[in-house]
Amino acid sequence: MNVKNAISAASYAASSGMLIKCPYCGMKTISLLDYCVCSWCEALIHKKTSDSQSSELSQAVTGINSNYLSKQYEASMAACDTAFSISKSAWFIYLKGIIQLSASNNETSMISYDKPGFMEENAVHRERSSKLYADARLSLYKAISAAGKNSADSKALDTTYLQFIASIKLKDKPASKHYLDELSDIGNKFVVNYSKMLLFNINALYAESLSHAELLLSKSSFSTGALYYAAFSLFKMHKLKDAESLVSEAIKYISTPSILALREESENYGKV
Repeated sequence: MNVKNAISAASYAASSGMLIKCPYCGMKTISLLDYCVCSWCEALIHKKTSDSQSSELSQAVTGINSNYLSKQYEASMAACDTAFSISKSAWFIYLKGIIQLSASNNETSMISYDKPGFMEENAVHRERSSKLYADARLSLYKAISAAGKNSADSKALDTTYLQFIASIKLKDKPASKHYLDELSDIGNKFVVNYSKMLLFNINALYAESLSHAELLLSKSSFSTGALYYAAFSLFKMHKLKDAESLVSEAIKYISTPSILALREESENYGKV
């Protein structure tokens, strides 16, 4: 992979592209097209959808975003429920699942073995984490089921991609492959390349994932998410210098827990 070209494409997109606000999680993503994949929740988002929200729905999305960023996960999930009741879009069920996964990971991060006694707090965090993880899986399966039933998700590309990305989050490889085949039939190259990048990634086929990430790191077809997956693949392939270069670039545009964890892992690799 030509890392210099990827970094150049990112710089070009940042200066020449537009910022599209995700109508579901509220985060903003750099794009060179009128649509992109959100750099945080990985929903397929369209500029026209972002620009046409009602004030009531926009307020609910603001609640999702602000509460998530302040780690008020329960309030953020409740805002997802409100947004779904207004819009009937299965994307908000999917997003609730993503937030529940984040909340589960947060509970796990609070487990500590440095405390005296029987460390009862650890058991509480484990129990909460397990329940949140189970709830997240249920939400993601509900999103897949609901996607084709709601008018807000009636377009074939959006619906099929929702079902694909929810399957990816569930690590359901057979279902992901099924929906990828359907996406390939629809024929949107940007979405197909992004989806193939993800499916190869969860199958630990990093060279193949990297090849599709590279297709999404050009001045004609750019995705900020591809910066992370390219860096991750390079790291897994032990191309550490290239991985660190892309992580340093990605961190300018992405602030997800995944990219922050990858930066820490790459910086500490090989250290005792």
